[in-house]
Amino acid sequence: GGAVSAIAGCLVFGALPRLRERAGISDAVLLGLGIGLQMLTRPYESLFLDLSVVLFFVPELRQRKGWRKLGRIALPALLAVVPAVALLLFQNKAVTGSWTTLPYALSRYQYGVPNTLTFQASAVPHRTLTAAQQVFYEGQSAVHGETDTVASYFERLGSRAGFYRFFFLMPLFLAVPFFLPYLREFRFAWIALTLVAFALGSNFYAYFFPHYIAAVTCLFVLVSVLGLRRLNDLTVRGQPAGQIAARWILFLCGVHFLFWYGIHALGDRQVLEGTDQFETGDAINYGDPQGRIAINKRLAEAPGRQLVLVRYFSSHRFDEWVHNAADIDSARVVWALELSPDENAKLKSYYPDRTVWLLEPDALPPRLVPYPARTGTSPFLTVQ
Repeated sequence: GGAVSAIAGCLVFGALPRLRERAGISDAVLLGLGIGLQMLTRPYESLFLDLSVVLFFVPELRQRKGWRKLGRIALPALLAVVPAVALLLFQNKAVTGSWTTLPYALSRYQYGVPNTLTFQASAVPHRTLTAAQQVFYEGQSAVHGETDTVASYFERLGSRAGFYRFFFLMPLFLAVPFFLPYLREFRFAWIALTLVAFALGSNFYAYFFPHYIAAVTCLFVLVSVLGLRRLNDLTVRGQPAGQIAARWILFLCGVHFLFWYGIHALGDRQVLEGTDQFETGDAINYGDPQGRIAINKRLAEAPGRQLVLVRYFSSHRFDEWVHNAADIDSARVVWALELSPDENAKLKSYYPDRTVWLLEPDALPPRLVPYPARTGTSPFLTVQ
């Protein structure tokens, strides 16, 4: 999800105009906390948030008095970022053994996932991959493709336009064009520049999901509000035509929300499956299509601590089941891939006090049985 990144954006974009008005220490601290939170949540996209802050203060940078104001807020903002930087460094050291190597950088070196930016050569794994890991690597390599060209960059940028539906209820698209006249003023042009920076910067990664740019969620909301305000002030022959249109847009937003909320609150599985193809990008998940709830419930009801060996079939694709707590040894349930008999024996001897299970998530329904068991028809393979 993108909730934490969206909160980081709210802290930053809420603090900026207040800092311009009064340059208070508390607002500077909120700015620093937001920057730090985004750094922890979306390290790459935090670069564009930092750029947005710099762009916001461009008018102050052109005046000597503005430099003094920035000097008053810089220190408390930087001090507020320090805890996030410290946490990032200690996490790097604990996970990768290096203060400066991020966990996903080590993952890229070892497994080739996540893949590189599009202007870089595709990642190459440096260790033996399991069959499931090979599928992930090949999938990301295929999406990455060859090193980017200008044409492929802008083609990919255009193909992502539909993702931005996530940030607007459909009727709000009618209000967005009325935001454009505001661009003549720098503080509103800055909103557009920030959104463009996030769009262009995130386009250097082959994949895209709305939570990648969650930090600018509140700016999308602001664009809608400003567009509605401009429309509300529009008159035609002295009549408040714009006000009527703005109210109708808000009414349609309410209808849109209540309709889909009602579908999910009151509809049965048949209704949900019959309507989900028409729902827009802000859809609500429902049901348990992978059968995880039943498996987790059974493990929760089992006494003592558990070790689950996961056996994927050769048809397995991208639904990962192996997720563990940060402190794996203290977790009640430990998940691991089933490997060779010798490797499995090492793992069982490392956790001698745990009940060992075999999970086959690709069976219909997913099958959880005591280990050892020979239930699957597709053995687990390793590939180079």
